[in-house]
Amino acid sequence: MSVLRFGQFLIQRGKVEEEDVLEALDIQQKRTKPIGRIALLNKMLNVGQVHEILNVQADSSKLFGEIAVDLGFLVREEIDILLRLQRESRPPIGEILVEMKKISREVLEEELKEFLDC
Repeated sequence: MSVLRFGQFLIQRGKVEEEDVLEALDIQQKRTKPIGRIALLNKMLNVGQVHEILNVQADSSKLFGEIAVDLGFLVREEIDILLRLQRESRPPIGEILVEMKKISREVLEEELKEFLDC
């Protein structure tokens, strides 16, 4: 499969405008659950631990997961699980573009098939 992202693929094929993809990406980011919330929901961290990680992160350039490992709250394998759960919960860019009425469901399905065949 190509390293080209689906939004870029749609832009290159003239199916959507760059601004549409950027807006969809903003929506996608807002709808993606933070890793700390996912850890809480899966009982991998408690509220106090999440707050401690966030407090350290406020003064650091490190990622949430890195800090959780540094503090001994989680191990790398658990971070990998949380990141997978986060990716799985992220709404697909194509679905957001359909919601925004920037592309039809039919065109999305056709383009996704083309993209996956690349």
